[in-house]
Amino acid sequence: MLLGDLLDDPRMGLTLLTGGERLDRVVRGVYITDLIDPRRYLQGGELVLSGLVWHRDPSDSEEFAASLADAGVAGLVAGTARLGKAPADLVRACARHGVPLFELSVNVSFNTLFEHVLGAVRNERTPGRDLVTDVAAGADLPRVLAAAAAELGTDCWVCSAVGAVVAEHGRLPPSDRRTLVREFLRAERLPRTVLTDSGRAYVLWPVSSGTESRAARWFLVLPGDQADRAREAVGNELATAVALLRSRLDEGRQVSGRPVGTALRALLEGSVGSREVASRLAEAGLPTEGALCVVALATGGRSESAADVLREIAAATGLPSVTAPMETGALAVFGEHVDAPVELAGLAGWLRATLGELEYGPFWLGVSVGVSDLADPSGLRGAVEEARYTRRLAEQREGRCGIATAEDLVSQQVLLSAVPDELRNSYRQRLLGGLLAYDRSHQSDLVNTLRTFLECSGSWSRCAQLLHVHVNTLRYRIRRVEEITGRDLGDFPTRVDFYLALQISG
Repeated sequence: MLLGDLLDDPRMGLTLLTGGERLDRVVRGVYITDLIDPRRYLQGGELVLSGLVWHRDPSDSEEFAASLADAGVAGLVAGTARLGKAPADLVRACARHGVPLFELSVNVSFNTLFEHVLGAVRNERTPGRDLVTDVAAGADLPRVLAAAAAELGTDCWVCSAVGAVVAEHGRLPPSDRRTLVREFLRAERLPRTVLTDSGRAYVLWPVSSGTESRAARWFLVLPGDQADRAREAVGNELATAVALLRSRLDEGRQVSGRPVGTALRALLEGSVGSREVASRLAEAGLPTEGALCVVALATGGRSESAADVLREIAAATGLPSVTAPMETGALAVFGEHVDAPVELAGLAGWLRATLGELEYGPFWLGVSVGVSDLADPSGLRGAVEEARYTRRLAEQREGRCGIATAEDLVSQQVLLSAVPDELRNSYRQRLLGGLLAYDRSHQSDLVNTLRTFLECSGSWSRCAQLLHVHVNTLRYRIRRVEEITGRDLGDFPTRVDFYLALQISG
């Protein structure tokens, strides 16, 4: 279908405002939007329909027209219900950017035009190759996967980097799924073929949704080999359709999380109470009649990136939840659900297993998670504080993906995690700085000797055995530690001071 065909059809009620020299453009799809920058939903060749809700001043027209031109759309149809007519600044902006602009009569609805264009485009396309158009028409993920599976003649799946099967057509064996997730986390480039231990071959396709953190991404899985070029076009289109659906889902998640994030920040500041925040959670769809659990997560990057990862993890549990970005990382509040694959009481264990899988990711992928104890809505503030403190505790543990729970709050690490980084580092340097410098200059092992001695509760024989040295050698080393630091290791408080300093990573 050409733009000129639409203009020539009086039933469509279109009036050309600019771009008459481009009426030979081919229309490959149709999309309705009121976003000022809809590029990520566009593939090129679409007829875009807009009610101009985004329009406030001429600069908005410039931004909107530039985004459409950059996306390579076929043309724009402006509705007149809101403003009465297309603004003159929009006409000028479209002319500058080479975007044909039509005005739609008030006697014709967007739905009439949409269905007409959609039907014409489908009739001209290769049978079955209409996945992106289906998404534009409102198809959900299961329907899109079913259509792709019918065309491919095989099963297909959408998985997340946190190990969940987001949607499936057919059964993906759990052992294969774990292998595919690990390979996706390691992969530098996609698509790629992966052979699992079961002997099955799969192709991993990227789902590009603009999410920055790899731990929050989705990927498409198709059986077979990448060399099968007959499936390449369908795979590309399916990945594009899934990316569009993912973008819509992300927008909905962010919208529901905003008021909750505001309420949680106010809760921490003390300006609102736990029950008021619980009412906000209920408005966001979280059942608050039973127990709640709070999870804090940080990735070392932007809070939005942490929120993206935590939303994916939360979705994989099947538990009702609301996630919101915070000043540091993100928080999620979980409720109970009898049919969820994960029980609320077992959430910490499930999270620990999931983070174990993320350890297979690239070296730069680091996640720290804190989990509160179960609480009722009146104790929400305490649960939020628990999650935040345990998250800081997890950050100080070994490994790139750490987790701590409320049960860990009896450890001395709780005290260290509550102290600012600058003060912790100063404390460590004052106690251990001389020993560290001595070890560097003399290639000695005094710091490790001190650590082992304290872990053995001051037992000379056991410590000497672990270090594989004579007891007299150990006594000499401990004496050197005392001389360099000026502290007496026979004094119990001194031992505590050194033990705490050794728990702080340098």
